[in-house]
Amino acid sequence: MRTRRKTNKDGNAKTKRQRPFWVSFLVVLTLAGMLFVSITYRSFSAVTAEVRENEQLNSMIQNLTDENLQLQDEIHSLKTDPKVIEREAKRLGIAVKDLGAKTQVPVPAK
Repeated sequence: MRTRRKTNKDGNAKTKRQRPFWVSFLVVLTLAGMLFVSITYRSFSAVTAEVRENEQLNSMIQNLTDENLQLQDEIHSLKTDPKVIEREAKRLGIAVKDLGAKTQVPVPAK
């Protein structure tokens, strides 16, 4: 290590140590590394949260699409299948003797 000798007012030699250059460089490099790791971890956490939210939203979209298809099938069967129409009329309390292809049943509005 380098040492520099100085004399004080009394004339006595006083030694002062200097830090080696590599210690300062190591401190700067360590701080830069810690900053890099913290920024990278924060970005990784944000991306992970976004991916998780995207998966949840895709799952919800799939569930709603399936439900929509089921409702479309139910609407189609209610429009075309006399047995389904008769079953729903009974469920609503509408007396139906014979539903022909052209018979229309009035449905009370709520």
